[in-house]
Amino acid sequence: MTVLRLDRSGGLAPGNKQFKLAPHLAAMAAGGHRRVLSFGGAWSNHVHALAAAGQAAGLQTVGVIRGERPEVLSATLAEASAWGMQLHFISRSDYRQRHDPGFIASLSRQLEVDYVIPEGGAGPLAVAGCRPLAEMIAARFQQGARVVIGVGTGTTLAGLAAALPVSFCVDGVLALRGAGALADSIAAWVEAAGTGGSARWRLHDNFHCGGFAHSNARLQTLMLGSERELGLPLEPVYTGKALLALHSMLASGAWSARDPVVLVHTGGLQGRRGYPWLD
Repeated sequence: MTVLRLDRSGGLAPGNKQFKLAPHLAAMAAGGHRRVLSFGGAWSNHVHALAAAGQAAGLQTVGVIRGERPEVLSATLAEASAWGMQLHFISRSDYRQRHDPGFIASLSRQLEVDYVIPEGGAGPLAVAGCRPLAEMIAARFQQGARVVIGVGTGTTLAGLAAALPVSFCVDGVLALRGAGALADSIAAWVEAAGTGGSARWRLHDNFHCGGFAHSNARLQTLMLGSERELGLPLEPVYTGKALLALHSMLASGAWSARDPVVLVHTGGLQGRRGYPWLD
């Protein structure tokens, strides 16, 4: 197994976020936009990365945060605020409208923003932004490989599937339970990328450990062991579950141990602070 340590690059916006945000920042620069809004929760990697990238680029950032404002901000939101992000908290019921064009337009007027990035950076623009990541993997494994990656919005998986050659298989490990039409969204993004979707891809929905941001004893044991024995820090939302799937599929014989396997470490280590058992 090879671990692609994206957590080691990207500065304060590490991991796959550096690829997903880059085309949005370029579009803002090209269009003269200065104030950007996006969505997330109290421990959102996306919100954290956007605040950091926005500060570095001299942009005004607004985070629309799920739930009521707490008395004490999470470490993620405290840092985002320190980097200049305006935090705008909305109820969970209102947050469910985050994909509704009318709701987004109303929020944009209220918060005086001129550019909106979907929750998690999802969408075709970020899919295209992941092409350099696919090229990085293809250059290292010219004969092909199995690429294992944690999945939230599916954007990074779609970017890899659209740009990697047919000799690759991209296995996405769902971080949440009940992903609904996510596979349809990924397929549409791959098709829209215009590359023919060369690589095979699939989703695995049985390693979520109870749901988004949940963990269980098996996941915790694996993560703590990998950190102790391999010096590999993980977080339980995405990368931990991806490693759990990899171990399980190899142990069951579903995947051949002879085939090259690449685990993509998508970063998100800042979110470890939300889990006392990782202290």
